[in-house]
Amino acid sequence: MKQIFFFVAGHRENALNRINIVNFVDIALTLVIILLMISPIVEQGMEVRLPTAGKNKMAVEKSIILTVARNGKIFFGNEEVSEENLEAIVRSTISRNPEIGIVVKGDRTITYQQLINVLDILKRVNVKKIGLATEAHPRK
Repeated sequence: MKQIFFFVAGHRENALNRINIVNFVDIALTLVIILLMISPIVEQGMEVRLPTAGKNKMAVEKSIILTVARNGKIFFGNEEVSEENLEAIVRSTISRNPEIGIVVKGDRTITYQQLINVLDILKRVNVKKIGLATEAHPRK
């Protein structure tokens, strides 16, 4: 026999008529915690194979990643720029915040001349803080 529930004062409500959001809140909070743990790990710029160097800690706070990829393409942050437009973009960025640093990530297969061309542009724009990204030597 079928049960019919009416919403009349004095009668109990069926448990299925209420929305239970406890499970939804648990999942949402779990996702927020995962996002907060992963966000510092995500690095700006493109993926390149960096050259290796000794272990030295260098902290450049408030920095922008400038990447020279294997195919010679240049990325300012995550935006691809041409070598001709790089000077204007860096100049406008430096004019807004003169204390910002630029970390150059160059793939280990690029030519020395490609790296020097990028560093010359940064020198012309008068960037005060320039860093070169490397990977640490593996311990032997």
